[in-house]
Amino acid sequence: EVLADGPSMEQGELALGQNPLIAFMTWQGYNFEDAIVLNERLVREDVYTSIHIEEYDSEARDTKLGPEEMTREIPNTGEDQLKDLDADGIIRVGAEVHDGDILVGKVTPKGVTELSAEERLLHAIFGEKAREVRDTSLRVPHGGGGVVQNVRIYTPENGDELAPGVNMMVRVYIAQKRKIQVGDKMAGR
Repeated sequence: EVLADGPSMEQGELALGQNPLIAFMTWQGYNFEDAIVLNERLVREDVYTSIHIEEYDSEARDTKLGPEEMTREIPNTGEDQLKDLDADGIIRVGAEVHDGDILVGKVTPKGVTELSAEERLLHAIFGEKAREVRDTSLRVPHGGGGVVQNVRIYTPENGDELAPGVNMMVRVYIAQKRKIQVGDKMAGR
């Protein structure tokens, strides 16, 4: 018969964490000091697999050379990198992303002084102004891949408060499934 329940208990059962059967013993020095030896079955059956959600922000601002623009039309970018972007250059929910993939396509105007030597030569030869923008897209950082869970778009037109000079902000949430591995911390309280 249960005498008392706590905030994380119901009928004597803990509602949080995992409760594996453990044994304490020395094992050839592998569990020296604070080390723990785990059974391979715990990893295989995802007993200690966790889901981490990271958020990434991209802002379109007003610059001296003109406003930044969120778009799917990014210079020097192949169709394979744009396949999961919508018409506004924003990643679709449910897309699986990896290191370096584009989350939000964004271009920033660049001045004539920022043009490369090749661009200045083409400009001098043809006398036309190519679209003078540079790619400032939000990309997945190293080790940050996963599945896009949610995308939120904030604009002043929708009544959202943004920092001065910001015309639009896109926040992307990515969930990453991580299995327990060497170096992960465990608590035994």
